[in-house]
Amino acid sequence: MRSTYTILADDSAIEKPLLDDRSYRFIKLDSNDLHVLLISDPTTDRSAASLDVHVGSFADKEYTIPGLAHFCEHLLFMGTGKYPEENEYSSYLSKHSGHSNAYTAAEHTNYFFEVSSDYLEGALDRFAQFFIDPLFSKSCKDREIRAVDSENKKNLQNDMWRFYQLDKSTSNPKHPYNGFSTGNYHTLHEEPESRGLNVRDVLLEFYKEHYSSNLMSLVVLGKDSLDDLTLWAITKFSDVANSNLPRPSYHGELIYAPENMGKLLKAKPIMDTNKLELTFMIPDDQEHNWDKRPGSYYSHLIGHESKGSILYYLQKKNWVNELSAGNMKVCDGCSLFSMELDLTPSGFDHWEEIVVHVFEYLKMLQSQDPPYWLWKELSDMSKINFRFKQKERTSNTVSKLSSSLFKFKEDFYIPPERLLNCTVLREFDPEEIKKYGAHLNPSSLRISLSSQRLNNLPNKERWYGTEYSYEEIPPNLMNAIRNASVNEELHLPAPNKFIPEDFTVKGEKLEKALPHPWLITDTPKFEIWYKQDDRFRIPKGSISLVVHTPPLADSIETSVLGLLLGELMDDEFNEMNYFADLVGLSFHLSQFRDSFTIKASGYNDKLPAFLDEVLRKFINFTPKSDRFDSIKYKVAQELKNSGYDVPYAQIGTHFLQLLNEKTYPDPEKLKVLEKVKFEDVLQFTEEKLWSRGVFIQGLIHGNFEYSTAAKVSQSLQDAFKDRQTIAPTKEEVDSIVKFQSVHLEVGENVRYELPLQDPSNVNSCLEYFVQVGKVQKENSRLRVLTDLLATMLHEPCFNQLRTKEQLGYVVFSGYRSSRSYFGLRILVQSERPCDYLQYRVENFLKMFKRKKLGSSLTDEVFAKYKQSLRNMKLAKLKNLGEETSLYWNAINNGFYDFEQKANDVQILESVTPQELVQFFNDYFDVDEATKSARLTVCLNSRKKSVFDEKKNFITAVHNYIYEHNIPISTEAVDKIVEQKGLDFNAVANIIFNADMKENLDQHAFITEMEQRTKSPTPALYPKGKLEENTYNFKEAHPRGGVPKPVNPLSKYYYPHEEAHL
Repeated sequence: MRSTYTILADDSAIEKPLLDDRSYRFIKLDSNDLHVLLISDPTTDRSAASLDVHVGSFADKEYTIPGLAHFCEHLLFMGTGKYPEENEYSSYLSKHSGHSNAYTAAEHTNYFFEVSSDYLEGALDRFAQFFIDPLFSKSCKDREIRAVDSENKKNLQNDMWRFYQLDKSTSNPKHPYNGFSTGNYHTLHEEPESRGLNVRDVLLEFYKEHYSSNLMSLVVLGKDSLDDLTLWAITKFSDVANSNLPRPSYHGELIYAPENMGKLLKAKPIMDTNKLELTFMIPDDQEHNWDKRPGSYYSHLIGHESKGSILYYLQKKNWVNELSAGNMKVCDGCSLFSMELDLTPSGFDHWEEIVVHVFEYLKMLQSQDPPYWLWKELSDMSKINFRFKQKERTSNTVSKLSSSLFKFKEDFYIPPERLLNCTVLREFDPEEIKKYGAHLNPSSLRISLSSQRLNNLPNKERWYGTEYSYEEIPPNLMNAIRNASVNEELHLPAPNKFIPEDFTVKGEKLEKALPHPWLITDTPKFEIWYKQDDRFRIPKGSISLVVHTPPLADSIETSVLGLLLGELMDDEFNEMNYFADLVGLSFHLSQFRDSFTIKASGYNDKLPAFLDEVLRKFINFTPKSDRFDSIKYKVAQELKNSGYDVPYAQIGTHFLQLLNEKTYPDPEKLKVLEKVKFEDVLQFTEEKLWSRGVFIQGLIHGNFEYSTAAKVSQSLQDAFKDRQTIAPTKEEVDSIVKFQSVHLEVGENVRYELPLQDPSNVNSCLEYFVQVGKVQKENSRLRVLTDLLATMLHEPCFNQLRTKEQLGYVVFSGYRSSRSYFGLRILVQSERPCDYLQYRVENFLKMFKRKKLGSSLTDEVFAKYKQSLRNMKLAKLKNLGEETSLYWNAINNGFYDFEQKANDVQILESVTPQELVQFFNDYFDVDEATKSARLTVCLNSRKKSVFDEKKNFITAVHNYIYEHNIPISTEAVDKIVEQKGLDFNAVANIIFNADMKENLDQHAFITEMEQRTKSPTPALYPKGKLEENTYNFKEAHPRGGVPKPVNPLSKYYYPHEEAHL
């Protein structure tokens, strides 16, 4: 085996984190120059692989077909010579608890999957064929063009995509950065066709000319030995063709030509935002500076949020709420350094002054030598973070590594032994830092300003339709920034007092980790849980608190006041929290319903002291008027803009607002917010917020001994001493801590419809929910059956509704719960109207019953689905954060079911195919279910669907073929329609061949096709009683009841005599 590969770095040479127990081998296959990193992790239950091809959307330019590389990524999934079924790969992964994805970047395309470890070899065999013998099937071509088009339309109203494309469209037209990378129906079908091009033929040429093994990097992670993984890499990937292609290079042109610099770009956003962006073009010198990374020095300081920083200075003027800064590599040879500032209305009025102040800050940085102590803070933290880096999701690991593996090849600049830690800052080079900083100058500057206050903009961007103007930066502004002087209020930050020093790991590792935390304090006002890290053994921890204050839940008015209070607190704590965040102490404060949630996590050395400081500020917080208007504006923007988010991201909120108590629509909260004055917030804080006492739940988890956890618990009780003269009653705690959901009666079918706020969004979205039962211990078996059915539905649902029917780019299904009830949902975002989507979802459920729950559901097939769910339930926790989330969710939901997954697996063992089929019939059969309720939530586009008889006819025929398993290519149907138009008899003649005549009625087919052509949706849709008022709906339905612990909490009392129990 050794003769077929060359080792570039073995396990002993590769630098690894302290806790990394994996083995590594970096090799090159001698047969085709494919570079492969193999990772053996005997403890993993999830294996993964990723292959990165060093070609991306920049290559589109030479073919003059925007989106070609992205289209190639899509079509590569649609079958291979060895595995011709278009969903074979996804079906195999789905049956074995797996998933896959891919993305196309500017210079590379990345493919990856994750699967249960026992099935890695089979997945690798299917995966390898993408790069050996893809079919690029003609029958899939048109459907995947539609899929790309749908993906593009998903982003048309997204400001991030719009402004990114606007920047590209106003860049150097000779550089491929100027292109449109996603593609759409016009670029991939209409325009090539008008030039006499067959896009599939061009795609085959693209694949042949760019998909060469010497431009690929493969990473495989599994539980198997390095020798076994190496053998699989050789046997499965040696046939990937090597054309010895040169690596694409784009050095010839700058992304911004001289005439593109010194420009002011003004644009109108979809959302109500005011943003200012300063962008500098930087020569990329990573080859010589990978271990120095001088750009990180400027990212750190310009993005700093402490006193003396540019953000702190501008916030005091109430001109800016947020600032972000960083370096983005565009391609070899060129990077962009950008600063984005979120402006207040006053900041928008003073945007030119803000630009001058930014250059004052840059002047301060450039006029002094970089101090070693500041660089050392960055370097020390980069080393600490690498040393104690934890495992993450295996698919994330392989995807990241494969995308950067080219840097470590023999002819590149980073030693292969550094492939895991090339981001560590190793060398202080003040001259390189100053050299980098010198590029942040007016001659390298572009300014972008966006606001809905910008009107009469003369231009429209070609691909997204963004309104914009493009002009020279005003001469007076350019002169001001060239002559910017040092501002005495702008200076370097103070040394960081939160840098950890003690990394001692407490306690001993147990043979088997404890499956639950201990309850160490249980009083009428405090419920504090604790678990020492006995699984990962790292010097980290977390402290999570929910401070319940009943007045917050009294009304929509108090809910809005609480929302404002949370944002004002977060703003007040920002400087301290930013220092903590820089050294691995993450802090998060949020307000929701009746409570404030406080979470602090990271290196445990300074964590308790940090939390003490936070709590002192929190408990004694008094709102200040100086930042009130800016924070109120920020909250108003968030409430207003939520309705302009992509529909599939909004629909879950509307679902929960309909079913859950104490939830209010954002437009109604916005109306209340508009009337709120500073005095209202101040009065509420001083007179009502703490007036009915507090109830606090907490979890202390990680590298803490019991004595430390007990001190934290006691300090909490001491800190809140003045706020707990009254304890909430048990009834009040139950009603506010454990909010309930409304109960849909069995047999009820409800439809809730809303128009999208964004009048230009072409997509509608539907969530189809089947309520199965109440979330309680007695319904555990029903919940497991729902989970199992969701596992079985997942791939067929995506394959039918997304891949075959092309309803839209966004299709998914799965288990779904409100606070009190659970069930299963199917979600589709589409240009089609919601009544049609409801029709196709219900039709899919009928097809699923007919095709998947009949004779094809053998014991062997059923066992694979059960095994897939079992593997997901028993999946090992990857890091301390995942374990914290598991326990915290169990505490927060009121069930305290810490061992639910293990119990679910026991139930799963006894589930039979017959029971599953009966369960489907009882709850999910569209026509005959007798035990469930249904809720359909619709977000309707205001854009009218274009009526297209030809499209309707083709879609109806395709669906008929899928539904009746007719062995004919849909491409044959498309060809007939192209030749003869809406000739129902001609299409019927090719469908109703001799094999089908006995089973199907040709006359009935023609009648149905005529109906579906004129009206794609049957007359009985949409189904369900229409509900228009959420409050009336909630009032008319009973509540589901308060969650109850699955076990007495005394079961979890900490066995220590000093515990407060």
